[in-house]
Amino acid sequence: MTLAPGTPVVVFGDDWGRNVSTIQHVFRWIIPDYPVVWVNGIGHRKPGLGTKDMRRAGRKILAMFGASQKTEALVGGAGYPNPVAVVQPKVLPWHDRPWIYAYNVRAMQSAIQNALAESGLAGRQPLLITGSPPSVGLIGRLGELASIYYCLDDYMQLPSVTPEMIGPLETALLHKVDAVVCTAQSLARSKVPRSGRAYYLPQGVNYDHMARPQPLPSDLASLPSPIIGFAGAVYERCDAVLIRAISAAFPHGSIVLIGPVQMDTAALTAPNVHVLGPRPYASLPAYVQGFDVGIIPYVINAETVAVDPLKLLEYCAAGIPCVATALPEARKYSSVVSIAASTESFIAAIADALRGDPVRTRERGQELAKSNTWKDRAEALLRIAGDEVARRRGSIV
Repeated sequence: MTLAPGTPVVVFGDDWGRNVSTIQHVFRWIIPDYPVVWVNGIGHRKPGLGTKDMRRAGRKILAMFGASQKTEALVGGAGYPNPVAVVQPKVLPWHDRPWIYAYNVRAMQSAIQNALAESGLAGRQPLLITGSPPSVGLIGRLGELASIYYCLDDYMQLPSVTPEMIGPLETALLHKVDAVVCTAQSLARSKVPRSGRAYYLPQGVNYDHMARPQPLPSDLASLPSPIIGFAGAVYERCDAVLIRAISAAFPHGSIVLIGPVQMDTAALTAPNVHVLGPRPYASLPAYVQGFDVGIIPYVINAETVAVDPLKLLEYCAAGIPCVATALPEARKYSSVVSIAASTESFIAAIADALRGDPVRTRERGQELAKSNTWKDRAEALLRIAGDEVARRRGSIV
């Protein structure tokens, strides 16, 4: 059964509107029928003494006191509806210090209850959905109908996480939530809650956004073809050795990387490798449609075996061929996507894609994407939530 329309939902996610992430994609389709109170990121890493960490901590502290709350963080962009409230929690990122964490829990509880009251939702029991282990202290404090952990990654493997701090919090979260929803099958096996109910809900795609034809951006039009492109965060997950091998195999073409850069690009240096940096989500389709082949050149390691890459279905929706390394989550689409287990097979798959029938490629990819939209994923999440609420009420055994 689906969650009753109008049920309040408290969501612990990333910063609303700052990035168009999985959980924000899903809630785009939920917000019109459910009043959502969104809690911005509450920190998964203890800040170090480096300049980057200090800048990030400074931005968070300013945001806590309203000094630098950007309009974009409250707007979502790309035609997205907004939550009824966005909470910028006044928390400190040292969740492993008991006295700090006790303060954080009280501060979050007060801010959420105030947001519910100001939104006309006081006294109404919410559903709680969290993608953030440090929220565990709030479970049971909001009178929630049910609680769900929306697990998007194996946090213990992420470089942006302090595992010794987050690990115990995630363990406690798995002990307390009613169910877990996972974007990868390996997560559904490893993140089983005490209830035993772990659901597999893979990534979706904003089909209409990615498929609508766009003019070729000028910075792509000036590059030699073929354009072999990657759209996503450029960091240690990307196999620099593989990318350089691709550049050597296609010396007269262009290897283009679109997305935030979080690694030393010296490892990617080659005359035909172009690291263009991030582009707004609104212009992403134009870039992806301008690729002759879309690639997912990820290393295979403990982190990526739990990754269902967003860009795979985005490439398909844009109508371009896709070549990926042997990621477990990519294999479910192997009838449409080329899966390569070695550098040689990856390069051969790119060459095959360049020789392929573009019309047939577009048709097959877009057919796949149409059957895996974010609307589909949102409806599935609401069914899971409805079942969990019914179990709490004794309607389902």
